[in-house]
Amino acid sequence: MIRSLAIGAGATVATVALAHTALAGYVARRLIAPRAPKVFSPAFIEGDTVSVPATADSLQPGTYGLRLDDGSHLRVGEVVRTDGDRVVRTVLERPSGLADGEVIAAWTSQNIGAPEDVGPTRHVSIPLRRGGVAEAWEIGDEATADGRWTIHVHGLRSSRNGALRSAPATVDAGWMSLVVSYAGDEECAPADTLPSTLGTREWRDVDDAIAYAVERGAREIVLVAWSMGGTIAMLAAEQSAHRDALAGLVLVAPALDWTRIVENAVASAHLPRTVAAASMRVLGSPVGARALGLVEAVDARALTWVGPQRPGPGIPTLIVHSRVDPVVPFSGSVAYVERHPDAELLAFDATGHCNEANQETERFHDGIAGWLRNLRGDEGS
Repeated sequence: MIRSLAIGAGATVATVALAHTALAGYVARRLIAPRAPKVFSPAFIEGDTVSVPATADSLQPGTYGLRLDDGSHLRVGEVVRTDGDRVVRTVLERPSGLADGEVIAAWTSQNIGAPEDVGPTRHVSIPLRRGGVAEAWEIGDEATADGRWTIHVHGLRSSRNGALRSAPATVDAGWMSLVVSYAGDEECAPADTLPSTLGTREWRDVDDAIAYAVERGAREIVLVAWSMGGTIAMLAAEQSAHRDALAGLVLVAPALDWTRIVENAVASAHLPRTVAAASMRVLGSPVGARALGLVEAVDARALTWVGPQRPGPGIPTLIVHSRVDPVVPFSGSVAYVERHPDAELLAFDATGHCNEANQETERFHDGIAGWLRNLRGDEGS
């Protein structure tokens, strides 16, 4: 009887261990997976309002967008009312010639339709050391920028359209803006899309963008990075051959500690905390990396700048982050600023992840523009 109990207990332990490993693999896969295709559904325009399906995103306050199936963009404002499973919002700007009635559209946080809405734009292709090019937008007036450039880096499962939200502030501050794409983002053809390496591979494409800006005459560069773009920016600041040209960082809801982020995701899913550590072990092992389709293993636990493990880049840094961010814990930004006297924190109360620019647009703009003007003491520019 004791022997059979021991065998049964052993089988139970093995089953539990297998289930735990499976959960860890699932979390790891979800963490790095390419973005799912946008969900297009009917929207109904009537005068200065539009009705869309009610979702957690479309019910958020602020200014957002609808990307129509023909590629055009409808800018939408605050909620007017909810009607059952639909929400009615104000229309702030619609494409020329778009009549009332039904359109097919996808909800997006991108509240700027095109880079030309920000300023004079050149569509450029940045040569990459890994081969091929990365498409980018170059916005602003090089003559008045006087060698000062910002490079805007989007986050995980996003695109340069999302990072465009920070360009009005940098252009208005008198800096050139280079809004870039990189390996694995949604601009890649489906066959070429690879799982994210949480910045450890992607930063090299951004480094190529830094080299491009230097070749174009950039003397001072500020990386303006969103979410996982924060990881990319920190890696570039550590390892770029042109890091001496980096004058500062602007980080929006930045991923500065992946352990916190994964633990937060696991807790939000009501999974055992041990799954977080196990999922990071999967990412960091060669066997796990191969199973996940990764080009290389990712040591997510090492991707932290909030403790003593890795020093910061030692350059002026502005962090813009909501206290109630559900994806990237605000505590990581607080911990970073506490350790780095060259960093300052501009806190928001925006709901959702990376919605600071959508919900407090003017404060977001003025905070970044003012910081850039002060960076080199040019308050009067």
